[in-house]
Amino acid sequence: MDILTLELRDVTVFQALLELRSLLAEHPGEALSVLGEDDMLRLNVAGFLEKQGRAARLIQRGAQWELRVAAAERPPAPVASVSAPPVAPSAGPRPVLLLRSAFAPGDRALGRRLLLETLTHLEAGTPWVCLAHQAVELLEDAVAVAALEAVQARGIPVRVSVASLAHTGADGEAFDLMPDAAWQKLLARGGVTVL
Repeated sequence: MDILTLELRDVTVFQALLELRSLLAEHPGEALSVLGEDDMLRLNVAGFLEKQGRAARLIQRGAQWELRVAAAERPPAPVASVSAPPVAPSAGPRPVLLLRSAFAPGDRALGRRLLLETLTHLEAGTPWVCLAHQAVELLEDAVAVAALEAVQARGIPVRVSVASLAHTGADGEAFDLMPDAAWQKLLARGGVTVL
């Protein structure tokens, strides 16, 4: 099997890193060999590979060097106790992310009541509701927990952010945990409704 090879001759560090990034994007996880002569270039390339989680072995041949990068290992399977959320459908209602325990600014009690009433209007088929950040405070309010259980009884799964729950120490046993990367990726690309 041929190994991907990138020769870095007469290029700047910036050009070398651009070429390397492009190669890694086109061939993710594949083994590769990077060849060059400039030591400053080698240090920068090795540092870049390390930041990408790709270990490189240096082979020195006089003034020339080679960085051998093994194929990337497959990512580990998700932890069994953390449920993965369903992917948001392209058409239909989007998942809902709660980041606060009440609408703000203004009166906190009114803001909480309005937030909980809003949850009763979620469309059937909403993939999930996730509590993160300050919204995990809702787990300490019996009325809020009852409202969330009513949402779940309508067939809309209620999840709790793993990091937020761990940070607050709240009791989230009534609801499944959600890995934070799952909702963060959707949030970053505008794939969730944030309340």
